[in-house]
Amino acid sequence: MKAVIKNARFLWLLSSQIALTLGDGLMRMGLVEVLREHQHFDKRVEIAKLSFAVAVPGLLFGPLVMVVLDRWQRRSVLIVSDVIRAVVVLAIAFWLLPLLSGQVENRGLQLVYWMTGVLGIIATFYLAARSALLPNLVDTDDLVHANTIFGITLALATVGGITLGGLIAEKVGVLTTVLANVAMCLVSAGLLWKIRMVPHATTATQYPGTRNSWTELRIGLEYLWTHPTAMPLVLLNGVFMFIVGILAVVFVGYAMDTLRLTTSQVGYLALAGGVGAAAGIGSLSTQHRWTKSRWFPLAHLVIMGGALIMLALTVRIWVASIGIVVLGGVIATMLIYFDARLQAQVEDARRGAVFAARGMLTSATMIVAFWLQFGTALFRRTPAPTVFFWLGVGSMVVAVLTVVMVQARKQPVTTGTVA
Repeated sequence: MKAVIKNARFLWLLSSQIALTLGDGLMRMGLVEVLREHQHFDKRVEIAKLSFAVAVPGLLFGPLVMVVLDRWQRRSVLIVSDVIRAVVVLAIAFWLLPLLSGQVENRGLQLVYWMTGVLGIIATFYLAARSALLPNLVDTDDLVHANTIFGITLALATVGGITLGGLIAEKVGVLTTVLANVAMCLVSAGLLWKIRMVPHATTATQYPGTRNSWTELRIGLEYLWTHPTAMPLVLLNGVFMFIVGILAVVFVGYAMDTLRLTTSQVGYLALAGGVGAAAGIGSLSTQHRWTKSRWFPLAHLVIMGGALIMLALTVRIWVASIGIVVLGGVIATMLIYFDARLQAQVEDARRGAVFAARGMLTSATMIVAFWLQFGTALFRRTPAPTVFFWLGVGSMVVAVLTVVMVQARKQPVTTGTVA
């Protein structure tokens, strides 16, 4: 742990992501405040549409990322992405300005969806590059510790940004939250520039005979398919993120409609999730061997199911806060589990492609989750507590199926959980 904390390159990357996460949380709550102030918007539907716009590019551009990402230096990808992101967020601010200033009373968010889609394209490259870069900055033996520190810090930054964003959006104004995100994107790019590292292996240097794009895609997919642990981990991650995708959209409607919270109070409730995430991730710093257990994802699915059912059965804020704490811990530790296992077991020159494939499958499952929220009358009419209840039941069913699979194959859960 001490070696990671003293690693300057890791700290520059961590600092950049803190800035980016804070900015994202600020703008997210700014958009929530727009939906609250203008009653002609259906909060749950509009949030699902925005989330859908972010997720679609991951599916559409995933194959392209698999082909080209490992040709480039990952640090450069992150820097360029942050600068482009700042420009797009600034465009969103200009589009919202007439609505926020009262020049127009009603204005559709279609163009905001398109610009959010551009942010999703950037994120498709960005998240895969960031996950693949971490093993180039720290030793393999320190990956769990590095991901633990990363997870705790970004969880706190997420809830900090959301909490602060809710307050600023209500008290100062929505435009301030969006412009703050622009500034944070540029700060992130500057911090990434400070990283000094030896160029890592790329497909151009390791496999000079596979420059054809289709050939690289085929080889990348074959590598993923035949890898003993990468493909099962990617599949299990997709199922898990489907549950998280529905939870993320329903959460705001549950908080505002069922618990009757204001925008700033929603931020406070999200803070409970951050506390849970910090606690869960912190436990991994001392007991990181848990991540090697075949029962690790299994137990987390059961715990998540119980927490979701608890939310479905209460309208008391303090009980809901406990449920959110538990969910925060489960989600954060599971994401660390996926990252650390893939980073440690996939070779450097193919790591970007594997993380891109994970992002593509995650996008596909979350697209379905988000579409269900605004594209089907059943979900639109279903109260949030009911959605939580059946989501919890589904999580436990997946856990039971996982037990059956483990017993049938007599292998660790990570090599045959979901297929």
